[in-house]
Amino acid sequence: MSTAFMFSGQGSQYIGMGEQLYEAYGCVRDVFSHANRVLGYDIKEVLFQKEDLLNNTRYTQVAMFVLYVSVLEVLKEHGINAEYSLGLSLGEYGAYYHNQVFDFETGLQIIQSRGKFMSLAAQKNPGKMSAIMGMDADILERLVQQIPGYVRVANYNTYGQLVVSGEQEAVESLNVLAKENGAKRAITLNTSGAFHCELMRQAAVDFSHFLDAYSLSEPNKHLVINVTGDYYKGHLKEVMALQITNPVRFTQSIERLIEDGVDTFIEIGPKKTLCSFVRKINQDVKICNVEDLESLQNTIVTLEG
Repeated sequence: MSTAFMFSGQGSQYIGMGEQLYEAYGCVRDVFSHANRVLGYDIKEVLFQKEDLLNNTRYTQVAMFVLYVSVLEVLKEHGINAEYSLGLSLGEYGAYYHNQVFDFETGLQIIQSRGKFMSLAAQKNPGKMSAIMGMDADILERLVQQIPGYVRVANYNTYGQLVVSGEQEAVESLNVLAKENGAKRAITLNTSGAFHCELMRQAAVDFSHFLDAYSLSEPNKHLVINVTGDYYKGHLKEVMALQITNPVRFTQSIERLIEDGVDTFIEIGPKKTLCSFVRKINQDVKICNVEDLESLQNTIVTLEG
């Protein structure tokens, strides 16, 4: 068995995520206590009680990271590990942590600033994102070129599910054009900004300068990155900054891992979004997720089978 951890992206969060694991595992409570000391506020309140904060980018990204690390600690207690890892957008930071690129405290500080820079860029250059269903990537890429204003493909999630990002008017125009050209659906997403496109340029620049102050370690496992959809090959800080403005190549990442013999994928984080993406890419691999006690138990049983 060859296993990859997949870390969920921003947008899948919900109030109460991680609460069962918090109640059941001392290692999770330790992670939360450590986070509180670093952040200066109670992350438990954000995750379990305050939906307005949980859906605010400045808090969402930190909350998701705390959940990633909590689940990794629980999996460690059960002797479950992986030699491969990747994440969807923000989830890549869970993969960095799994690869010991930084420690927990450094990860919190980096993600806190990443969220702040992205939030500021979204206020300065407002935009929208939209999910386009039932359309091949090459067709959508051609349609993007026909739209006045700025819009681009931002996420290659799975076969027939893509996300575009850009100026609001351009995104709305593309929604119409995509449906006229055979897309099943075009749904404007409730995001706080137009991520993974050039409207985030200032965030990438500011984040790059911010990272200069940190010493990071090279990944110690097999890490697949969003920017290329392939294995990490160097220039870590550059990759981290580029990810903010570049498309997320999740489909290509999963295809690469399956090509190299990975046959088991475990999603770490809320909901089962990445599991559903992988299932559309290949139905022959084992797919699990861990977000609560039931999904943890199901994963343990699946891995034993």
